[in-house]
Amino acid sequence: MFDKLPDLIDPVHCAEHSMRFQARVNQSAMPRLLDQVRLPNGEVEVEITFSRHPRLKTPQFELSVKADLVLECQRTLEAFVYPVDRQARGVFVSVMSMAEDLDENIEVYEMPEGKISLLELVEDEVLLAIPMVPRQEGEMLSWQDEEFEEVESTPTDDNPFAKLKDLKK
Repeated sequence: MFDKLPDLIDPVHCAEHSMRFQARVNQSAMPRLLDQVRLPNGEVEVEITFSRHPRLKTPQFELSVKADLVLECQRTLEAFVYPVDRQARGVFVSVMSMAEDLDENIEVYEMPEGKISLLELVEDEVLLAIPMVPRQEGEMLSWQDEEFEEVESTPTDDNPFAKLKDLKK
């Protein structure tokens, strides 16, 4: 087991030696993540274990990432902490047709010519954990809390402008 996440690895070598990496990586070291978070001041806990896939005999991995990301709520535009706890399984194949019979929960990667960036693999999983529209759970102001009058629509309204006509009166 390693305490530091190496920059580049050879997945075949790692699988042959059943290598395991466990480390903490600063969020600021992940350039694509910087665009998604409001404050990149935390760490990402990473644990990845390599082995050979029993049937395909190609490198596979099990990855776990944990982090507290500071995102911007798209409703309130305030910062909030979004916890990430994600596990992923992946396999490297030389030909994509090899992966046709695999489970849907296994990610398939094309076997690289040389080494791969382990940091980019981790960053991909963290980015996939971020919701498309980050929203902080909790109370939100409703229209009734403001000085607005509640207008209800009924299913019998065929014309969407019928309520506007009523408001004009």
